Amino acid sequence: MLRHSVTSSRIRAIGYDPDKRILEIAFHNGEIYQYLDVPERIYKKYISDAVVSKGRFFDGVIKGKFLCRRLA
Repeated sequence: MLRHSVTSSRIRAIGYDPDKRILEIAFHNGEIYQYLDVPERIYKKYISDAVVSKGRFFDGVIKGKFLCRRLA
């Protein structure tokens, strides 16, 4: 999955598979998680410049809201 680098103290990169609706987040600590059944609109907002804090968006909109699996 292609990931886009982001400016964040916690998150290194964000990727999305629109066919499978999987959001992938790579953290600076080396962990990678996939979040399942995430609407594309959430991904688009997440990578937009409108979201100043990627960590706060993750905590408020993604974490605990979608099933996830750890890859690394």
